[in-house]
Amino acid sequence: MKKTIALNKQEVKMIIINGTYAMASAMTAVFVNVYLYKFTGSLVTMTAYAMVRFGFFPIAFTIGAHIGRKYRLSLTMIAGLLLIVCGLLVLLTLRESIGELGYAIYGIGMIFGMGEGFFWLSTVSLNQLVSSKESRGRYLGFMGMFNGLTNIVAPLMAAQIVVWSPNDIEGYLRIFQLVIVLYLIIAYLASTIRVISQKGKFTVLNKVFHTKDKQWSYIFNSHVLFGVRDSLVLMLTGLLIYRATGGSGSTYGRLLAVFAMISIASFYLAGKVITRENRLRMYQFGAFFTAISTTILVLIPTTEGAIAFGILASLVAPFYVIPIQIITMNAMSDYMESENILGYVISKEIGITVGRLLGMLTIISFSFIFPEVIFLPLAVIFCSMFPIVLVIYATNYHNKRETEKIKNAG
Repeated sequence: MKKTIALNKQEVKMIIINGTYAMASAMTAVFVNVYLYKFTGSLVTMTAYAMVRFGFFPIAFTIGAHIGRKYRLSLTMIAGLLLIVCGLLVLLTLRESIGELGYAIYGIGMIFGMGEGFFWLSTVSLNQLVSSKESRGRYLGFMGMFNGLTNIVAPLMAAQIVVWSPNDIEGYLRIFQLVIVLYLIIAYLASTIRVISQKGKFTVLNKVFHTKDKQWSYIFNSHVLFGVRDSLVLMLTGLLIYRATGGSGSTYGRLLAVFAMISIASFYLAGKVITRENRLRMYQFGAFFTAISTTILVLIPTTEGAIAFGILASLVAPFYVIPIQIITMNAMSDYMESENILGYVISKEIGITVGRLLGMLTIISFSFIFPEVIFLPLAVIFCSMFPIVLVIYATNYHNKRETEKIKNAG
């Protein structure tokens, strides 16, 4: 009988930090986008804002890694959370003036980019350091379920705040006030993490412009491919659902809560179903239907289309996301034995950032090349195909690796 691996205190704390951040960011990122979209009215401008925001991630990763190596990764996490709070305070201060100040939106993108970059560098590294190969599947499963639970609470709470407010804009401002409190709570929890950072030196460029290490080339390239479609999730899908509901903040919030409930059930099922033996098949299944989901949103730009997208995306996302997470974390565990993994973490995050920026650049480029009526559907469909490209690449890599193992064993 397989022995269940209990989670340690550091793993439990990191699950709480990840889940609470998921709740705060679900209320922040999407509603910040909706709030800014109210004043800009342009998906192209919002995409440019997102490019600035994510473009600052690599800078934050590099600075944060040096702080984390010299002091503690939890200190980098706290710094990131405080920067995000600063960004929200700027929004609360400027309010309607954002639409008049033009480039102010890009300054806000820089602040959020640095803050989120610090946070994610710390979180990805700490997730790796607190967990082991034996506990990792259980750890990721609980994290996915808890994140899903907070993603139910967040949009329902946000929708109710909007309903109780005089108008949507005031509702969004009250949401920002609440999430500032949540970020400060996460910062306190982060200060209690006592995981010792790896102190050895690390390099990044040789892991980005890699070379002879086939395994890391595969991991890096996978994250570039993953990032292209992920750009839609981070930037456009929320706004497209918002538009499909007729611009109703409360309806939008309730839909997100329903999708989160489905996601919890799916993460639980994925944790039971995905094994080492069938992981690649589950990856292929998840990638195929993930690609289909976002095309639905632009081909059927109605509330019905938004519901169909949300249900399908929530059902299949764990089967697409969990395999790549496990493959990546197991590979990084191999490197932990002889190297400081911060260089690998930064490289991986640079890879996904490059993919996201390519996806956003595709949307902006298509807006110049094609008529306004069709550029968005074409850009979304194009970016949506990258999960399929990714699993074809992954399947070829794993098949070749298995063949080489058999040859070497013979």
